[in-house]
Amino acid sequence: MGEERKTSKGRKKILAHICCAVDAIYFLKRLREDFPDAEIVGFFYDPNIHPYEEYMLRLKESERACKMLGIEFVEGDYNVEGWLRRVRGYENEPEKGARCVLCFDDRLEESVKKAKELGCDAFTTTLLMSPKKSQEQLKKVGERLAKQHGLEYIHRDYRKGGGVQEMNRLVREKGIWRQDYCGCMFALIQQKGEKAFLDLVGFPGRIPGTKEEHLFIRQLKVVAELLDLPTREEEFQLLGWFPLRGKLEIPRRGVVIPSLIKPFSAPIRGVAKGDVERRVGDRLYLNKQNVVIELVEELKGYPLKAPTISNPTFVVEKKYENLLLENRIAATLEVRVEFTKSRNLIVGDIEKAQRVVAIPADTTFGGEGIELQEAEKLIKDLAGEIREKKTALAVLGAQSYNLGMEYLEELHPGVGGKVEFLGWDLS
Repeated sequence: MGEERKTSKGRKKILAHICCAVDAIYFLKRLREDFPDAEIVGFFYDPNIHPYEEYMLRLKESERACKMLGIEFVEGDYNVEGWLRRVRGYENEPEKGARCVLCFDDRLEESVKKAKELGCDAFTTTLLMSPKKSQEQLKKVGERLAKQHGLEYIHRDYRKGGGVQEMNRLVREKGIWRQDYCGCMFALIQQKGEKAFLDLVGFPGRIPGTKEEHLFIRQLKVVAELLDLPTREEEFQLLGWFPLRGKLEIPRRGVVIPSLIKPFSAPIRGVAKGDVERRVGDRLYLNKQNVVIELVEELKGYPLKAPTISNPTFVVEKKYENLLLENRIAATLEVRVEFTKSRNLIVGDIEKAQRVVAIPADTTFGGEGIELQEAEKLIKDLAGEIREKKTALAVLGAQSYNLGMEYLEELHPGVGGKVEFLGWDLS
């Protein structure tokens, strides 16, 4: 290999394409042991991962793994459109089929370009660690690209000799988040079928039990660990409620009424067209499909004390009251209810701390909640007290359903008396 691709000290420089943190943590550890004098760069280029929230979860966790190992981390472009064009016509191919070869071509070709740009003289991929990937396919693609571009391809099967077991042990030890599907939407649908729903759909805000909520928690975990603060995640099950489509309108006037849908509202069959037949306080009751309209001064969400399945309920500002009372109303609502998971993030020693500062990880059904930057600043501001074990921080999942605090107190009896809940807005 030419000296122009050596580092300034003449060491080998290796670009390692990273597919996910689970495969990376052990593969990169072994790679560094095999090449102790080499400079290793981790390159995350994975436009095959869908949806974007899943991509961000794997990106942040891979970055975290590289920081644990002291390896430079570089993110590539999220070129979904290009990847989809590359695999067009092969959507129904099975795992380890022709679509995977095209996917390897795309990701490793981009990795080779980045390797040359960074002055590397060799490249490899953590895909070699995955039991779901074909070693032979990866070897053919890697060697072909190496020959075309004048670089060395490093092929290592670290799965052998108990490598997979050691990888799993390291993943548990380091608290690496483990994804439950390969990455692309086609493999996901083949693997999970109808159950792929939550993996593919994105939601506004951070609804409890969604990837958006999970990503918020993982990002804060990374911030805390960079400050050398101890962290722990405590996962729990919940019944998730996910709105897919909803609308409240006055058809005769062609007016759509701005509204929010109260969590755990039951769905509406087709379109419920009816009139207000009863009013009780600030609640209007339609004469079709038990639709309820809750009138409020300002259109915003709020936490629920005890979430239970209820009549389909729309939250509407009072200024629309007369319009609703005087006209026929059409309401549509499609929702999905299924079991899912949330988690609490504990930063610090919650048992020994004199106080526990708590914030919600999720948002209310109106989108109210703490911004990521606000939460990151809070962790940095509390870092000194957390190290001294004076304070601990609890980032509560599904708190808009009052479940995060409930689970916190279940696992840590007596902690409730020292919790300071900062609410839904730190500004």
